[in-house]
Amino acid sequence: MPPITQESSFYILDELKNNTLEEIYDKIADLRAEHKISDEELIAIKDSLVNLNQIFLKQEHASFTVRQATLADVDALMDMIEYWAKQGQNLPRKRNDIIRGIQTFAVCVKDSQVMGCACLYVYDSGLAEIRSLGVSPVVQRQGQGRAIVNYLLKRAAKMFIKRVFVLTRSPEFFSKVGFQKTVIEALPEKILKDCENCPKRATCDEVAYIYDVNKENA
Repeated sequence: MPPITQESSFYILDELKNNTLEEIYDKIADLRAEHKISDEELIAIKDSLVNLNQIFLKQEHASFTVRQATLADVDALMDMIEYWAKQGQNLPRKRNDIIRGIQTFAVCVKDSQVMGCACLYVYDSGLAEIRSLGVSPVVQRQGQGRAIVNYLLKRAAKMFIKRVFVLTRSPEFFSKVGFQKTVIEALPEKILKDCENCPKRATCDEVAYIYDVNKENA
């Protein structure tokens, strides 16, 4: 087996980037069951995974983590969405809509407190939209928004969604995380669902940005 160089290690990391530690562990268990790795290799891999998990846990305790939202987060989601709706940054959402769509939401959590949220809304065409993105004003500009968006983009990739778009008043932010500017006319699904009935349609000040998921994972 050729030595693992710095260049080849990046290819290995790229292959593993969409896998959780649990999924990697399951793959290793399958390899061991098929006698494709030795006991010594299994121990070495196990120790590496334990060390990696400890590093992740330290980071989570020190800063924040992004995870799937649950029904226990509904009140916090309502507060976050209502706050930014009043600021004119997103649309208000009804509580029952949030409950029904809880599986579409991701939350950023620090010390058991929800500090940010967003949802990934999938249209019938397979196009998806990141909606209701908001971060607590107390902790803004600390990476929470970027972490939530990246989490949802990875979710979109796993769902084989080809493109993800946003309508935003913060174009600089989405440009920095890899979105490209487009026009609302290129998003007929959004126009049909929300824009037709929006009271600000004639004076809309939001900018459309789109992300090519296929290009990122090519």
